[in-house]
Amino acid sequence: MSHLLEIKNLTVSYATAEGIHKAIDTISLSIDRGESAGIVGESGSGKTTLALSILRLLPSNAIYNSGSILFADIDLLTMKGRALREIRGKHISIVFQDPLASLDPLFTVGYQLSEAIRAHDRGIKRPEIEKLVLSVFEDVGLPEPAQTRHKYPHELSGGMRQRVMLAIALVNKPSLLIADEPTTALDVTIQAQILDLLKYEKKHYDLTMLLITHDLGITAELVDRLFVMYGGVIVEQAKTDDVFSRPHHPYTKALLMAIPELIDIASNAPSRLSAIPGNVRPHYDDYVGCRFYERCAYRTKECLDREPDLTEYTPGHTARCIHPLNVS
Repeated sequence: MSHLLEIKNLTVSYATAEGIHKAIDTISLSIDRGESAGIVGESGSGKTTLALSILRLLPSNAIYNSGSILFADIDLLTMKGRALREIRGKHISIVFQDPLASLDPLFTVGYQLSEAIRAHDRGIKRPEIEKLVLSVFEDVGLPEPAQTRHKYPHELSGGMRQRVMLAIALVNKPSLLIADEPTTALDVTIQAQILDLLKYEKKHYDLTMLLITHDLGITAELVDRLFVMYGGVIVEQAKTDDVFSRPHHPYTKALLMAIPELIDIASNAPSRLSAIPGNVRPHYDDYVGCRFYERCAYRTKECLDREPDLTEYTPGHTARCIHPLNVS
């Protein structure tokens, strides 16, 4: 199986009033065709910066310091203008976490979907566009597509707006779909519906998918392989089942222990959540040793000697820790 996306030694910084600070630091990862991969971590870990880097959608103060982003063996960091716009939306699409902020309030959702179609097929006729709009809206589960296409974003619920965003992302049949926190602004019931829809659309459109989330719980049935990020680096990567059953990095274990569990029927009381002490640092430019050291329950003085390398401790399972867990 060939890599559809391969990121090699990517470092991205932001220029701020306080100076230049790294947001992601020498990250390498690959995603195979047809695979579902997930990137998890707390807010501030660099997940969204990594996702937006792929499509070159970072703000103007972002600096690509080094590395490459290969999509079907083409380096996206070398592309400009029309060539890059051809990739966006047609070959790689993205669903953002806040559809209300992403959709234009001045145009109907049907018009916005039709514009996504026209952007990559200037020769398509209006009747074909209208037919395709109705078909895709129906496919993503929007009720009464013929009426819904005439509505504005503010007239739709949060779940319906996210379905519109998914329709826009899928209408040009991309190879890679990036879903950046697609359920964050939704209630639990609608979250489940959107996740089920993502699973369906991945199979229906034969997609390769990259899911960005802070919630390990939603990745269990949705992705094949997990990348855990902390402090701008990948601290663990493995098949999803391996991460859940035998986490090697203390940060991954801490995230798993923070997942809400079911109510204990016998006592009728919720189980107590385990919190990770402290906070994510704003930057790690001047830090020596393990980036998780200050918050780690397993730290020793050796952890400050150097930053650990991403090491394969068990087959296909790597972690950035000198005291890996669950390794015999």
